[in-house]
Formats: sequence, structure tokens, C-alpha cells
Amino acid sequence: MSAPIAIVAGAGALPWEAAKRIAPRRRVIVFALIGEADPAPPGIETHAVGYGQIGRIFKLMRENGCADVMFLGAIRARPDYRRILGDVQTLKLVPKIVRAVVGGDDSVVRNVMKLVEAEGFRVVSVPEAVPELLAEVGTFGRFAPEARHEADIALGARFLDAASDFDIGQSVVVAEGRIVAVEAAEGTDAMLERCVKLREVKRFRAPRGSGVLVKRAKVGQDMRSDIPVVGAGTLAKVIDAGLGGIAVEAGRTIIAEREAMVAAADKARVFVVAR
Repeated sequence: MSAPIAIVAGAGALPWEAAKRIAPRRRVIVFALIGEADPAPPGIETHAVGYGQIGRIFKLMRENGCADVMFLGAIRARPDYRRILGDVQTLKLVPKIVRAVVGGDDSVVRNVMKLVEAEGFRVVSVPEAVPELLAEVGTFGRFAPEARHEADIALGARFLDAASDFDIGQSVVVAEGRIVAVEAAEGTDAMLERCVKLREVKRFRAPRGSGVLVKRAKVGQDMRSDIPVVGAGTLAKVIDAGLGGIAVEAGRTIIAEREAMVAAADKARVFVVAR
């Protein structure tokens, strides 16, 4: 594991947090996707790359001795085919790339990983490369779920497990035994924003402080990709939606920006729990 590891970074703080944690034990090279990745913090070796530079990414990885690669961060929109027609190395890969980006979210992710592995690299998971980011069993902060929240957590977990085969999403909002919102293509943040609007139009009438955001990996989830993530931004939207807290799956969910998240949860008197 002494060889450098590459991180292909999408949006959010997670890629940079992972890079900082890995760096003391292993060289890290981040490939920040233009138009997606947040600005790089100082001290992290970074290359800004576009979707039309996939060949360049592979070339730089080989030149730097990278055998392993991780994909971290959000992708706001799939690139259209015109955006992948870039450098010469990428042009050679176009037929494989086109095949990779056809299908639903899960199939696209699997196809992209196959493409990377066909080039001789190994796609690694967060549990393998940076396990300290994963949620351990327990409660984060001073507040724990009340009895009224426990039934909602159980219902949300059952729903997400049952929905896994449909490649819908990893999150659901449950309040007072009712499923209020289900994550689909819009992502967790936009789903929570919908809950705010549902309150405004009186379609979501549960008292503030009731209800839970439940987030967990799909059954059979490949932990090398699309691993569930919650962070300080997620918590802020949970608070805006008037929910009582967040429940995630221990060992298979990333807690990003943990200190900031716990401080905000304590201040707002909401819970964050991993089961």
C-alpha cells in the first residue's frame, strides 16, 4: 500500500477530507473534475481535469506509479458525449466510454469501474483506504432518538432495503409512521428541500422535531462507489426540514466533516445515530 493512490474528486468536502487523512501514510494525487470539484485546499497534490481528459488521467496515474484509485464526491450532472471528446488518449477510449455511460446510476458506476480496471488500475473502497471516515455504531453528540423516532428509523430501513432492487436512492424521510419523501435522481439534499416546501404547503404537518432522515447503502452495494455520505450540509437541511435527526447504517456510511456536524447537531438539539 506504499504506492500512490489517486482520488477522482467530484463536488463536496469529502474528497479533500479523505486526501488529508490518507496523506500521512501514503502519497495522494487528486484529479479534480472541472465544474464539479470544490477548490483544492493547500498542500494536496492536485490536477484539474475535464471529462475530455480521461486519457490524461490514466497517463498521469501511470507516470506517478498509481495502482489504486478512488472515486469520491458528488457528480451534479452526467456529461454529454461532446464533453468526452478531448485529448488524443481519450479519443482512443471513446467506444468504451460511450458504453460505460449508458444505463441507470448503478450500471453506469459499474461500467466506469470496469473501464478503469481494464486499463490496469484497481478501484478501492473507503473501508479499505480510509476506514476512519465510516460511521461506527453509536450516537454522535449529546442527543439520541426518542421512542417516537425509533419506529420511523425501523420503517425507513425496511423501505430502503425493499427498494434496493429498483436503483432509486439511498435516503428516505419518515415522520410519525409515514413516508414523507423518497430520494430519487435529485439526491438527498434536494429531497430534504422538498420536505421544507411540503411543510410550507401543509402537506407535511408533523411537529418540528419529529421525523427522521434514514440513509443506508443498498442491499449488495459495491462499497467502492456511491457509498452513502452525510455531513454538516446534510444536517443543516435536516434542521431546515424540521426533522428530529439522522439515522445511518454503521460501517457502510461516511460521516464527513464530523466535528462540525456534531457541533451543529448539539446546538440544534437533533440526533445523529448509526445502527
